[in-house]
Amino acid sequence: MRTKIISSTFLTLALLTAAPQAAFACESDTMVTTENGFVFKVVAGSDKIMSYSDASASTEAFELELLQPYFVICEDGDYYKITDLQADTVDEAESGNVAYVAKDQTYAWSTREALSFSEIAFLEERPEIVAWEDEGVLEQFMESGNRKLYPPAFKENLEATRLRERSTRPYPVLGSDMRSLRGVAEKRVYNVLLPAAITPTSKIEIKEEDVDAAQEALTSATILVVFDATGSMETFARETAKKIAGGLTSLPKEVREGSSMGFLFYRDAGDEEKLVEVAPMPLGEAAAALEKAAAFMSGGGDVAEPILDAMYYAANIYDWGQSGKKIVIGVLNEEAKPRTIGALDENGRVPVDLDALSIARDLYDQSIPVITVQAGPNEGPQMAMVMTALAEETGGTYIRWGAGLKESDVAEQVTLRLTERAAEAIAAGKETLAQLKFELNDFASIPLEVLDGEMLERLRSAGVDFNINAGEGGVLIREGYILENDDLLTPEIQIDKETLINLINLYSVLATVGVDEEAMIQSISEAVAAIAGEEYDPEESIESIIEKKLGIQFRSDLLSFDINYIPAMVPNERLAMTKRIQDAATKLSQYLEANQAEFDDQIAVWMPVAVLP
Repeated sequence: MRTKIISSTFLTLALLTAAPQAAFACESDTMVTTENGFVFKVVAGSDKIMSYSDASASTEAFELELLQPYFVICEDGDYYKITDLQADTVDEAESGNVAYVAKDQTYAWSTREALSFSEIAFLEERPEIVAWEDEGVLEQFMESGNRKLYPPAFKENLEATRLRERSTRPYPVLGSDMRSLRGVAEKRVYNVLLPAAITPTSKIEIKEEDVDAAQEALTSATILVVFDATGSMETFARETAKKIAGGLTSLPKEVREGSSMGFLFYRDAGDEEKLVEVAPMPLGEAAAALEKAAAFMSGGGDVAEPILDAMYYAANIYDWGQSGKKIVIGVLNEEAKPRTIGALDENGRVPVDLDALSIARDLYDQSIPVITVQAGPNEGPQMAMVMTALAEETGGTYIRWGAGLKESDVAEQVTLRLTERAAEAIAAGKETLAQLKFELNDFASIPLEVLDGEMLERLRSAGVDFNINAGEGGVLIREGYILENDDLLTPEIQIDKETLINLINLYSVLATVGVDEEAMIQSISEAVAAIAGEEYDPEESIESIIEKKLGIQFRSDLLSFDINYIPAMVPNERLAMTKRIQDAATKLSQYLEANQAEFDDQIAVWMPVAVLP
């Protein structure tokens, strides 16, 4: 049996954390909630915390994962009954992994806020994220700015950070406030939970029965060709098919057999058949499929093509299957629409008005490099901007149609780049698998230092059952204080669709003008009650009521008034505030629209705090 208590320091800290509102018997049909009404959750105190099948701790269930929230179904003496599934009801929660964990081995995560790593956090050269353990030492640093006299207690392990998956396991925020740094700059200070140490002996453990699936996932690549299928593209499609067929003969057997290619053909919004997807197939069949498709290329008429819609579809909707490394080739002739139009997908799953940078960031977050291709000598004013952003922001390449080139020249470059990328991905997988060792108890292991987050996600997609073993010593979770750092850390909140819609409605009501005082107060009261419930204090500011209920902190004072304040304002004051509130409602509405699919698929999503007013 694993050791339960990691250290006396951890035990002391854990016992000081906030408790939920009340103890519920385990037969309760409601989840445990905080005093403000959102579901109570906990975080394991280290990577070595074991859960049990019941509150007697006689039979082990599963080891809690590092920095993952677990949601409390009920309390049983010194134990929480937890689930790994975020759920509003016990019935939903019971369908997840359910077990009991000792209360003194967890921290209460009392907000819906967290700090996620930004893109720059994964670059080679940057300072570590640091944190202070003692608030008094932090205050002295804030007054003096002298880090030598008042040093931080924790320094981030950069190697461990680079192995983390972006957008998962953020640092939980227990609270935050604004403080003055040397009396000059206002800085937000976050009280967070963070890993105090990561050991170099960390590894993932794979069941031997899953080793074959793991090897396939790490030594395979799928290339998706997003192809402009309007009438002008027929000859380029035929030339590219010919070059791909010829290029395959020079590829090593392991690359040919480990690679597949799919297609996403797109046309103008006014064409009858706007979007056709073709499932991944062996490389040997792909060239023939593209040549066959060339005969059906037609339509067009609108000079600018909606390639950004097609790229969004490729990243978020196309069925890649258990694809290994994902690579996208974006092919376009003449001109690109600068923003998504939302008209290609008949099911309306592509958001409107996303720009090239937004699409590229989405692809980058999913570790999908893009090779963009100018498929004709004419280059419209938007084409270079769109195609360059898609390529450079994802670590890909933009193949331009230079002076004196022919279709065969560009098609040859396309074939060269896509085969290079596939070969690089498979070589990296082979190098990783060279570190695989077979262990006792029917397990194999790979050092975590040779895996990145994208490779771990590939293993998950392939259905590989693996556990992360943090090695000797373990990883202890501690409380700490971090100064805001917009370059490295991005504040986010967990929010569900219903709550976001209620927030949008609240701002819309607050922005209403031209109604009588009684009707306005009634409308505002109903909108606040939809978020906070009926039993709120109307004398409190709307900001305070919402913050308590949602476990968040607004970054402005836009709602720092009570319900009776707006009707008492003079017309000019009301108009000035109404404009700001309308802007806030618009910003929230645009975020909901742009992330509709994610909200529909998940109970709650991570939303940048910057979206809030």
